[in-house]
Amino acid sequence: MNQSHEEAATCRTAVFERPGSPLHLQQHRIPTPNVGELLLKVSACTICGSDLHTINGNRDEKTPTILGHEIIGHVISQGSESINDLNGTPIRNGDRVTWAICMSCGECSRCRSDLPQKCTTLRKYGHEVFDGESGFVGGFAEYILLPSTSSLLRLTNDIADEVLCPANCATATVVAACREVPEFHQRNVLIIGGGMLGLTATAYTKSLGAREITVIEPDKQRRKLAPDFGATQVIENTSVLGERFDVLLDFSGVSEAIEQSIPHTQIGGTVVLVGSVTPSPMLSIDPEFLVRNLIRLVGVHNYHPKDLHTAVEFLITNSEQYPFKQLVSRSYSLENINSAVDYALREKPIRVMIKP
Repeated sequence: MNQSHEEAATCRTAVFERPGSPLHLQQHRIPTPNVGELLLKVSACTICGSDLHTINGNRDEKTPTILGHEIIGHVISQGSESINDLNGTPIRNGDRVTWAICMSCGECSRCRSDLPQKCTTLRKYGHEVFDGESGFVGGFAEYILLPSTSSLLRLTNDIADEVLCPANCATATVVAACREVPEFHQRNVLIIGGGMLGLTATAYTKSLGAREITVIEPDKQRRKLAPDFGATQVIENTSVLGERFDVLLDFSGVSEAIEQSIPHTQIGGTVVLVGSVTPSPMLSIDPEFLVRNLIRLVGVHNYHPKDLHTAVEFLITNSEQYPFKQLVSRSYSLENINSAVDYALREKPIRVMIKP
């Protein structure tokens, strides 16, 4: 949209109404930020796997909604003058920003226990009901309204949107998962799943000093990508596992693969489960193996705002070393978002980008 915010009374949105149906392009009035809120022009939003699961009916979601949460935007207007980012830096109109996917109250028992990602009144970008006025919190739109409960970061670099869009989803989630592991330096790591999360984890654990990184990924094209992100061994399934690993990170959510991999955890090792976010078969785990081998088993869901800060720093530092930009195979306009979704479901690329 070429008009300025002041000139344009409405903007385009792509609204999800039901599984199996195209996203509905609609015009809605551009929201006005209240105190503590920010109005942003969406620069880019990548289509996450969870968006696709929602669209094809494999994941329940409140409707109608504006999907999309891996977003980069520029500040258009503010509801107050004293809005700061996570570093305490004042936000100004025109700033390029990213923000945590979770909106937390900061006051409930979980927030006070330093678990804002599990706030009792948690709201999430790209996952809230949109009624034409409230719920303007999805990235598949020209504008987005950031509530006062948002945790944002001002971006002062020129790193491409293709690299930074996943920071507030995949990258920050990987950081949260790895924060549960005591040590990576000179450790052997097993990563289950070679999608955006798995490839990011491969690069991140490599940057933390991992000695050997094995990636399990059934898809041939994704297996080809893993060495470029630091994998020292890439295998198709668990059947060839022989050695033991100090760290096991699962991003697949495939119960069979998790179950078959846990016995390959080294004494004193850590198992972190991240991908099991939809109903799946129960795991059969030998408790004696966990006890006698001092295995830590941890689940990670969402992330702390501090993980976003670490994620952005990691991407800025390593954007040239690892080909993150190449993981976005195509870009589409908002007008052609249904073509983008069709392509993503059909070809299964790592990421597709929407640029309103």
